[in-house]
Amino acid sequence: MSSFDVPGFEARLGAFLHGVGGAEKGTYDLNPELIFPKLPFGEDRWWRLLIPRPHLGGLINLEGRTSSGYAGALWTVPFRHRLFGELFFDGALHDGYTNDAPAGRSDLGCAILFHVGGSFGYRFTEHWSWMVTVDHESNGHSVFGIACEGLGAQTHNQGFNDYGTRIGYSF
Repeated sequence: MSSFDVPGFEARLGAFLHGVGGAEKGTYDLNPELIFPKLPFGEDRWWRLLIPRPHLGGLINLEGRTSSGYAGALWTVPFRHRLFGELFFDGALHDGYTNDAPAGRSDLGCAILFHVGGSFGYRFTEHWSWMVTVDHESNGHSVFGIACEGLGAQTHNQGFNDYGTRIGYSF
């Protein structure tokens, strides 16, 4: 097994603090996720690290606040001693408010959001891993200047941050 190897398919399940520091703080998310194998390019090349794995998942709020589903690209970098790091960049759809959110809810501006973040983890065995994860969802207005007016919403960008932990099973 090469030092550039990452698992093929992987199923993950996590628990997250939802909306930390924002309007929806103090609630919790359940996070199922499925990760697919890398595409077969550059099998034994160092640049194989640059090839992402497709993944999809959800952040299901357990207290009736904003939930979302996401899909995109996940980059996993194995380190020494079974440690690894990950970065992800996705698109997400949510069921929250885009405009005029009531108290305790985020005003997200767009129905389609960016979902970005990263994880740091430990691989116990060939099949089992554990990780801590930070993720952020927003409409990108502050960074990219994206506006949603044409989609029937104003350009608010409260977004939300989730912090959590999850376990993974590779197969």
